[in-house]
Amino acid sequence: MKPLFEQLIARFKGNRQERKRKIFVIPKWENRLETNEPIRIAIFLFFIFFCIVLGLFATGHVTYSLVFLSLILTSCTAMVLNLSLPKIFYSNSKLLLVFAVIAINLLIAKSVYVWSIHQPGLESRAIYFYVSTAVAPLLVTALINVHAGVIVVVLSSVFISLLVNPSIPLLASNLLSGIVGVYFIQRICQRRDILKAGIAVGLTSLVCAVGFGIINGGDTDVLIQQAFLSIGIGLFTAVLVNTLLPVLEEIFQLNTDFTWLELSDLNHPLLRRLATEAPGTYHHSLMVANIAEAAANAIGENGSLCRVMAYFHDIGKVVNPQYFVENQGADNPHTRLTPSMSALIIISHIKDGVDLALEHHLRRPIIDAIQQHHGTSLVYYFYRKALQNIEDCKMGVKLLNMGEEDVPELDESRFRYPGPKPQTKEIGILMLADSIESASRCLEKPSLKDIEQLVEDIVSQKLQDHQLDECPLSMKEITEIKHSFIFSLKTILHTRIHYPKSPKNVEKSTDSDSESSERSALALAKAKEGVEIGTGFNA
Repeated sequence: MKPLFEQLIARFKGNRQERKRKIFVIPKWENRLETNEPIRIAIFLFFIFFCIVLGLFATGHVTYSLVFLSLILTSCTAMVLNLSLPKIFYSNSKLLLVFAVIAINLLIAKSVYVWSIHQPGLESRAIYFYVSTAVAPLLVTALINVHAGVIVVVLSSVFISLLVNPSIPLLASNLLSGIVGVYFIQRICQRRDILKAGIAVGLTSLVCAVGFGIINGGDTDVLIQQAFLSIGIGLFTAVLVNTLLPVLEEIFQLNTDFTWLELSDLNHPLLRRLATEAPGTYHHSLMVANIAEAAANAIGENGSLCRVMAYFHDIGKVVNPQYFVENQGADNPHTRLTPSMSALIIISHIKDGVDLALEHHLRRPIIDAIQQHHGTSLVYYFYRKALQNIEDCKMGVKLLNMGEEDVPELDESRFRYPGPKPQTKEIGILMLADSIESASRCLEKPSLKDIEQLVEDIVSQKLQDHQLDECPLSMKEITEIKHSFIFSLKTILHTRIHYPKSPKNVEKSTDSDSESSERSALALAKAKEGVEIGTGFNA
């Protein structure tokens, strides 16, 4: 009985040792839901049903023309999305989001229209401009992208014009105000940017209302009424979009610039821990954030996302901060370890970072950046050290006349990061910025030529090592990124003027000159030793 019990205990311990660490993978059930075709068909059928129900507010009963119109409009929408936005068409969550916001826009428009026609004091010519028609385009632009927003402008305008109140002026006003709203909200950095977009929508509606009113021979009182209603609708649109945006972000797990602005707060628990336990890594992350954000903005990519990625990319170093040169003092624990063990500890900061990111529920792009910012790069310093140990072992075998079969073989894969390689432009920029910022610490009194050579060497090394093969960066964009890196490093690594000492302090300083020079020499020697090691596993 006892041996059996011991076997069970041993097996339990073995399972615990072999248990894999947490890694970031998308659950299979989520993938199935995202790409399941029956679910996609159900979304289209539900929207057709919604359009039919919406039409009942006007007709009071289902007609063949209403069913046929709903079917045609939904089919056209499906074909447009399939042709112009296939990523949205084949993503059930984004497809549901697009139809949901169009449905919200239709419901608001129909409700306002039904209410207004029962108000005896309202003129029928002003009804076209009582409807907030830019809600769907603004939401889709903020949550997905500008191209999707423009498509939704056309789709929502056609749906409203045919299912709410058939009218050419209404269609024209919806198209123009929607495009203007998309233009103003395409790059939002603050909440007030949504208000600016709403005001722009209101002013556009005002111009359309007054223009069509004058053409149709409207009275002055009606034109004034339309003008005030247009401005009010624009403000209402801004408030409604601002309210729905964070709700839809959480429901559909989408990221906007507001998401990255909130995560860029340095008071985040992980960043506070990094600043306390690994201050060198914290400072390095701040520098990488500045360099990466500038480079991303230079090629028109998301600089805010790059900044947040840079803040968290080395968060795993808080687990063993003393093993990274930027956090080391006089003691270097790697001197007591074999190269393979040192490389294992260095590489493990990727898995540690993913664990911490999952624990703190960070967004998927940040976790991807933690996993991919080193790609499958080689931990060169310790790999070179291991090669030297092998060469020394071979020399010893020759001196002792022993067989070379006793010399262990070196597995290069044990000194490479697990990957994957960068999959997005932002992560590719982060990889280059991380390596260049680390290597720039080795430059003493750098000139512009030194900085240019450093940037060129590191980018070339990454390209030759095929680390950017899976990243969609073009060579033209890489050239612009290099120019941005050179400019950023030139401003960061600038030299300062040596100010002369005050006459009162000259006598006091002469007594301690020899002591301070000895300390400076010792510090410089330690710094050089640390930098040499740092170039192996920080870059």
